[in-house]
Amino acid sequence: MDELAGDFQRYFEIVAANTPALRSEVFRLRYQVYAQELGWEQQTQFPNGEETDINDPRSAFCLLRHRATQRYIGCVRLVMVDPDVSATPFPFEVAAQVSADELAASYTANWREVAGEISRVAVISDFRRRTGERNAAVTDVEEDTNPARPERRGFPHIAVGLYLGAAVMGTLRGLERVFALMEPKLARRLRAYGIVFNKIGEAVDHHGLRVPYCLEGDSFEGHLSPQLLELLQIIQRDLLHSVPTDPG
Repeated sequence: MDELAGDFQRYFEIVAANTPALRSEVFRLRYQVYAQELGWEQQTQFPNGEETDINDPRSAFCLLRHRATQRYIGCVRLVMVDPDVSATPFPFEVAAQVSADELAASYTANWREVAGEISRVAVISDFRRRTGERNAAVTDVEEDTNPARPERRGFPHIAVGLYLGAAVMGTLRGLERVFALMEPKLARRLRAYGIVFNKIGEAVDHHGLRVPYCLEGDSFEGHLSPQLLELLQIIQRDLLHSVPTDPG
């Protein structure tokens, strides 16, 4: 087994958040990161300690679990078309002011029906490079050499696992492409592994510099590095065959 895939499997597990209890875990983790740690959301807006928005009802979710502690440390969602109102924009369209007409011209008239958006990616501060970092909800941690935390060295790019998890959720649903609004440096990091997000719009100030990107499903696996292909298979298996268990 490749070192990257082996390290991921040793330290982490992707869990499909497909029960009400597990979705609550997603929302609590987002509240911790977005409201408590980063201050991007007002804590008073979520008195139950769960950060949610209008796009959650049309989304699928997965969690990243730390095997040693059985603690959920990260999450991501895949926003999909609203079956009742197919013209409802994706979050990136609103935040980056991307023209729906231009997207329809680039793809097809029904482009939303075969697309999704990776969003609300979050990792708790213990697993980000700098505790309390103010400008990113998920970062690389390859500079951390704390011998007490070998998983931070063994799988340095936690974001890769979460983005792969979201991409797999899309491919399992037959989506043709997924969009994302992310930092350019994260897009470059993902591209180095063969997760090729192409820029489709201009940068905007959205909790820091963010750019809208698109990942095409028909070429997704073809671009992946050999080490990522093995990790992809692990994540596919986790999402297809694992039986989620709620924490005690």
